[in-house]
Amino acid sequence: MMNLGGVTTHRGEGDGTEMRWYRVANATAAGAAILLALMAAGRTPAAPPVSSGRENALFETKVRPLLLSSCVSCHGKEHPQGGLRLDAPVTIAQAEEMLRRVRGEGGKTRMPPGGALPADKIATLAHWVRTGAKWPAGKTIPVETLAEKGRQHRVFQPLRRPSVPPVRAKTSVRNPIDAFVLRRLEAKGMTLSPNASRPELIRRLSYDLTGLPPTPEEVAAFVADPAPDAYARLVDRLLASPHYGEKWARHWLDLVRYAETNSYERDNPKPHAYKYRDYVIRSFNEDLPFDRFIREQIAGDELPGGNEAALVATGYYRLGIWDDEPADVKQAEFDDLDDLVTTTGQTFLGLTLDCARCHDHKLDPISQQDYYRFVSFFRNVNRFRNGGPTDEAVYFATEARKKEYEARAAALAAKRAENERLLREITTAHRLERARAMRADDLTDVVYRYYEGTWPGIPDFDALKPTATGTLNPGFLDLRPRKREENYGFVFEGTLNIPRDGEYTFHLDTDDGSRLRINGQKTLETTAPSGPDTERKAEVRLAAGRVSFRLEYQQAVGPAGISLAWSGPGFARRSLSAPESVAPASLPAIESAEIPLLLGAEKAKRYAELIKERDELAKQDAAPDRVLVVTESGPTAPETFVLERGDPTAPRAKVEPGFPVCIGGGTATVAPPSGAKSAGRRTALAHWLASPDNPLTARVFVNRLWQHHFGRGIVRTPNDFGLQGAPPTHPELLDWLAAEFIRQGWSIKAMHRLILNSNTYRQSARGTTVARARDPENDLFGRFEPRRLTAEEIRDSLLAVAGNLNPILYGPSVYPEIPKDILAGQSIPGAGWHTDRMTPEDRNRRSIYIHVKRSLIYPLLASFDLPETDRTSPFRFASVQPTQALAMMNGDLTHRQAAVLAGRVAKEAGTEGTAFARRLLSLVLQRPPTGAQIAESVALMERLKRRGANEERARHYLALTALNLNEFFYVD
Repeated sequence: MMNLGGVTTHRGEGDGTEMRWYRVANATAAGAAILLALMAAGRTPAAPPVSSGRENALFETKVRPLLLSSCVSCHGKEHPQGGLRLDAPVTIAQAEEMLRRVRGEGGKTRMPPGGALPADKIATLAHWVRTGAKWPAGKTIPVETLAEKGRQHRVFQPLRRPSVPPVRAKTSVRNPIDAFVLRRLEAKGMTLSPNASRPELIRRLSYDLTGLPPTPEEVAAFVADPAPDAYARLVDRLLASPHYGEKWARHWLDLVRYAETNSYERDNPKPHAYKYRDYVIRSFNEDLPFDRFIREQIAGDELPGGNEAALVATGYYRLGIWDDEPADVKQAEFDDLDDLVTTTGQTFLGLTLDCARCHDHKLDPISQQDYYRFVSFFRNVNRFRNGGPTDEAVYFATEARKKEYEARAAALAAKRAENERLLREITTAHRLERARAMRADDLTDVVYRYYEGTWPGIPDFDALKPTATGTLNPGFLDLRPRKREENYGFVFEGTLNIPRDGEYTFHLDTDDGSRLRINGQKTLETTAPSGPDTERKAEVRLAAGRVSFRLEYQQAVGPAGISLAWSGPGFARRSLSAPESVAPASLPAIESAEIPLLLGAEKAKRYAELIKERDELAKQDAAPDRVLVVTESGPTAPETFVLERGDPTAPRAKVEPGFPVCIGGGTATVAPPSGAKSAGRRTALAHWLASPDNPLTARVFVNRLWQHHFGRGIVRTPNDFGLQGAPPTHPELLDWLAAEFIRQGWSIKAMHRLILNSNTYRQSARGTTVARARDPENDLFGRFEPRRLTAEEIRDSLLAVAGNLNPILYGPSVYPEIPKDILAGQSIPGAGWHTDRMTPEDRNRRSIYIHVKRSLIYPLLASFDLPETDRTSPFRFASVQPTQALAMMNGDLTHRQAAVLAGRVAKEAGTEGTAFARRLLSLVLQRPPTGAQIAESVALMERLKRRGANEERARHYLALTALNLNEFFYVD
């Protein structure tokens, strides 16, 4: 292949033929076919026809918008697929071929790839082609491509710190945030709303930073604090609370599709997944710099000087859904890779990279090649293998913890060795006594017939021809004459010598099937397979002398084993089978039966104690620290190719790890880390994501911080900063916050302080009449937006105001009670929900510690809009539905907590109506109640008592009513 002035020439092998087509970037076979067809027809591109008048109107109003919306993303000047450009004039031949492809004629792939055009659109193109495919006179018609739009898109530009704008209302500016917001407000003749009241501010801050309500005492102390820095100190106190990490970790877990099970029918657990959740909580509490937070999750195992936290962080890769039984393994592999691209692209970059899996992105300047270059960063990651070997690692945070484990392991090994030694002493003594007790003259004249074959049960051996025959001397039953390990049988016959008249007991244990006849009578029979430890016995009365003996034995699959013993008048149990023919699994049962007879009661008791100790030691584990982590297949990653239409069986151009072109991407520089356990690609990705030069990472994250404090982001589509996403309402503020975030060393808590101490955050939710009239959607942030509590905040608040919340941090997940009818609805009813293992204190832990089972979300959380766990979720919905009210009024949890709350208030304030109502409402509403509210509450209890409720029941129902007030659910 050679390049001739922009034309790529391919010369055929051996026949001297030559094919030519215009060289294009990322050309597809389907697109190239258009030009090949034109050249094969001998048509030479001619000057494009020029239009005027009515034809101009047709093109401008109908044709041009159609080409723009459906064609130029693939056939524009940036990447003209197949060499065909549709943002510039075309020849008649090109237009006719395009029309055939749009119609799906000629047996070729129909265009556009995303789906057929509507009939009216095709008719428009057909009319245009029939009239000569004319374009307006003059130069090439500029049709703006996605790449051109991308270059102009503000959030794709390098980050620069804008100057703080001047404003008229200088006294309203507490920090630069206020200046940026005021500038937009003043342009509309508006200003910031007055500050919220102190009770409103402490409640707002408490929920925003910890997800928990303040106590009445905390509210009273803040309201009474006259110091100018009282508010700032409150912000610092709440940021220092360990409950801050629990609240803000939940925002991150939504983004990274956190769950502790795999989904699909079995929905099996992911071992140790909760440790990733704890890692996130600790990271927020410790104010881990966000750039380090990124690097640890993307490549914590590859970072130099890595620690336990960095390794746990790579559990990020294992959080998604996982099919343990895919119909198409290759497709499942690329589905897993797509999950990583989707989550990483949207979470860290605010880009929907996943839309380019099957074709170039239709809305953003992201090519399919960009997508697969991003895929290649993860190409070497091993697919999670839960249910078999799992991606778990033993890892010790400190040398001291490693030594503790080694000491535990050594002590456990020593206990097992001593137990084994003592058991060996007893069993060795038993076998010696057993050998002494065996009598070679119990069975005499023993012959055998050996058979080979496969039978569903014990066959009629007498009707079969034996493979071999022989004599056993001494006369102990023996399987060693067999010539294979499976599918064979024996018939043993001989004489059993009865020493005296009396009752004799026969003990038989075989694997698989056997039948014993004594003196011609069937005495014992086992069915295949009997398995180990299934010894059977029978008693037979026999007279002294010689009687016939016959044992039929059939073996299907291994291991082989036969044990036959007898006992009778004057002698203890004696074996009739050779020790070598006893299955190893049967030995403990045989020994347990014979030891008391041969060694006495004392040793038998000691033997039983040692067996129990052995079983208990086998269950014990020295318990090394384990985490669920990412693993790779070594330093060499598999090759990555662009897949035609996303099909793993249709690889096309090879690609190397690289970054999206629209944000200044290029090929990544990759170096495998020391130790050669991975390729080092993820380190290159982590450093690029966390770089101050990346135009998106800081912008995307500060937008999320703003979103969770104000109810919506400066960009309203927090996972989509692309061309189709909402533009920033305050672009300069967004850039200033992102630049300040980097300047502050990527400190998340520093950004909280900045935002929360602004007058913009401290505004009242009531706003002003002017603000509501001129900015009804609050696009300019001229007032604070009320919000409903999240699902977790509702449950945690129920527990907190009742005084029932267990504040312990970290550790394995908990399983609160779930109604039986809901558990019964699972594919395996009740599976994976271990309420029986929980104490009442466990059930009352914060909601972030509830086990996240994908197929069984805790009902109260599901009712109040807990997001789906299969994909990244950038925000919470706040629906209002009748089922929510029913759950709160009738649910077991609400009634239990109402009863606990009523009991708490009775102890703290007494049962007198006014005092009870005042304390109850102050706990639920986190503010002093009004006189009217207290009077109404007392009147409600009196009405309930008149209708038959006793005092306790009336207080319970008042507590239940208070927990269903709107003010309990909403934050101003």
